[in-house]
Amino acid sequence: MRERMRKILLAAVLLLLLVPALGGCQERETEKAFVAPYDMSQDQQELLSLLGLEDAALVFSFQAPEEAAKVTAHTYVLEDGVWVENGGVSLLREGGDSQPLAGEFALVYHQDRSMDLHLNAQGRVSFSSDPVPFEGERLSAARGAIPESQPAAMGEEVPVALFLEDGGTSMKSLTPQSYFTPQELEGMDVAQAVTLEFSAG
Repeated sequence: MRERMRKILLAAVLLLLLVPALGGCQERETEKAFVAPYDMSQDQQELLSLLGLEDAALVFSFQAPEEAAKVTAHTYVLEDGVWVENGGVSLLREGGDSQPLAGEFALVYHQDRSMDLHLNAQGRVSFSSDPVPFEGERLSAARGAIPESQPAAMGEEVPVALFLEDGGTSMKSLTPQSYFTPQELEGMDVAQAVTLEFSAG
């Protein structure tokens, strides 16, 4: 029960952080479809820090292609060199709304390697993925997120974050683009990726 209340509180805080972002989406109207790091205000960054989420939370803004009716956030775990989906959440554009889907995507990464995913556009949805087991001792860990705006095409996943853990003492320097070349992650004890995808529905 206590864990459930903590997750509800985290979701509420992230939604509060994202509500002012609706105005920010208007500033990017000239861009077509994209996914980008969310530009937080100083107050928003301080709130994340106060709650101890500055190292656990990642927030992105997006604008879908005009023809997209759905945005989906996928989470993956690398197993034997192949990405296996272990969770995700989708948000559909409201019928009759002619504006492209635009909003924010937030994720919170937990020590048990589970993730809370939150999509905020023409409505809000959330999802919590299952923990990912790791029986060894974690000696090194790394995470990477897209540093700048990425183009988004219909039906193509845009990798936004990569999480690595290993029992060794050295860690490769990789980016979310390694999602497309999983062989680069060979030897990592745990590799997880998060993508956004826009589709017709």
